[in-house]
Amino acid sequence: MTKLLVLGGRFAGLTAAYTAKRLLGDKVDVTLINNTPYAAFRPGMPHVSIGVFKAEDLEVDLATALPAKGIKFVLGTVNAIDAKKNKVEYSAPDGKKENITYDYLVVAFGAKLGVEHLNGWDDYGSSVCEPDFATALHEKLEKFEGGNIAIGSGVFYQGTLKPRGKYPENWASVADSACEGPIFEMSLMIPAYLKKRGIMDKTHITIFSPGEEILTDIAKESRGVVKSLFAQAGFDTVWNFKLKELKKGEIVSEDGKTIKADIAIVLPPYEANDAVKNSTPDLFDDGGFVVTDEHMRSVKYPNVYSCGDSNQITVPKLGFLAVMTSRIAMQDLANRLGVPTKVDTYTPEVVCIADNPLEGFAIAVNDTTFYGGDEKIAQPSATNHIKKELFTKYFMWTNGDMALDKYLASW
Repeated sequence: MTKLLVLGGRFAGLTAAYTAKRLLGDKVDVTLINNTPYAAFRPGMPHVSIGVFKAEDLEVDLATALPAKGIKFVLGTVNAIDAKKNKVEYSAPDGKKENITYDYLVVAFGAKLGVEHLNGWDDYGSSVCEPDFATALHEKLEKFEGGNIAIGSGVFYQGTLKPRGKYPENWASVADSACEGPIFEMSLMIPAYLKKRGIMDKTHITIFSPGEEILTDIAKESRGVVKSLFAQAGFDTVWNFKLKELKKGEIVSEDGKTIKADIAIVLPPYEANDAVKNSTPDLFDDGGFVVTDEHMRSVKYPNVYSCGDSNQITVPKLGFLAVMTSRIAMQDLANRLGVPTKVDTYTPEVVCIADNPLEGFAIAVNDTTFYGGDEKIAQPSATNHIKKELFTKYFMWTNGDMALDKYLASW
């Protein structure tokens, strides 16, 4: 039986594992390695930070969910990929190093949150990118009685996309931030939360970005609407702010600019996974992301696929693109293993919903201008809030097996 090894249990890894088993059945032995025993629904972590959910409400138990679909689960942290010997080294929970071989590999362990680039992070940093971060931020917000809050993104250590994969030039560009959707979402949620607690009038909010302005991956017109919303809310905005240090009461940029911040809510810097430095070098580009073709196959090692944030092709780093790339990769694999399957065309699009659950509305974004297209929708409505709620329930109900996602992309 063909051995498929999947590295990572987030959107990309789960979609790859479930799709491969669905398409190939007994033709493939699927094993998934993840560094936590659960898969967190990360689009719900901002909701955890304001007390709408607890983190454990949004976690899928992989040791139960995966075997139920005929997929083996291994708890471990990937240390290295040897693409020449078809072998992966990982560390088990007891620290022991193990090796596992494969016929085909899916690299879906995502990017790394490079908090070590930010001096003072452990003492003063807050985020919503991981369950423990979101829980800690909620505890901090519950104690907050007014002052200054800064919300923004760290630098994306992406490299220069060289060598570039075999796909159209406009599918991937160098970006200042890996994804500023959570920043926009928090800019909606935090004021609503502070109003609910009766302390919004005691609080000043600043939005910052490492780019020339926020959300440069969507249309200029949509960014203009967002900036108008910020102005109406009385927020300060600071662009070209490349965060370097967090201190008590303020944050500092690489060029010495400061922003007052009793609480700093940050999308940390993104960079390549730690395993990259120990792995076969020519699997990756100069930023540590896997170089592939449009079917997500490595251009150097055709039995290696890369999906989601670990792939050079996915810019910005979005769950929507993670699911799409994984589905395409496993459709391609099915054909290679003798099961005729239609392979979807990769059509990159910025798709997300910035939710405001405390006020019952959300802004849905569908935008292709980053890739040279002309779609530029940014629509606020109560219906979009309901869509976000349904998407959350859908993910949890299916244990992350989003087979219908491509038909529900407007969510």
